Amino acid sequence: MNHTARNLFYETENIIFQLNKDDYKLSLAVLSENSIGKHIRHILDLFECLIESSETGILNYDQRKRCQETETNKEFALQKVNLIREKVQSIDSEKKIMLFQYLEEKQISCETTIQRELLYNIEHCIHHLAIIRIGIEQNFPYVRIPENFGVAYSTIQSREA
Repeated sequence: MNHTARNLFYETENIIFQLNKDDYKLSLAVLSENSIGKHIRHILDLFECLIESSETGILNYDQRKRCQETETNKEFALQKVNLIREKVQSIDSEKKIMLFQYLEEKQISCETTIQRELLYNIEHCIHHLAIIRIGIEQNFPYVRIPENFGVAYSTIQSREA
């Protein structure tokens, strides 16, 4: 899974790199006035939260840090992608952690593993890359999007069957 996450980060980096700095942070109607940068920030914030939990043993996505610079500064986002990609490579996926999350105004908790949460983050990332793809296709035709960018692995397998 670490390899899969790394490949997603390379794809994400490629897209960020192609966007000009103003387009990266531009609010888009098709994305409910959100920007590509906001979706990138969201992806990276969750991965950072997971990485931090590997040290603390506690994971709470609701209380993650939200780095505003990531959503407005393309160069900063590229640096962050590289940093997170490296950290994900060395994460102990077998480590057990406690997940805390609010549901309907009630906090729940359950034991999970870094591996399970890495899988969640990969699927979550793909979901947001699909949204990013829509924004790019509708607004930035100069960006070259890989064929399977933002497509779930199960969908790719199903198409190839």
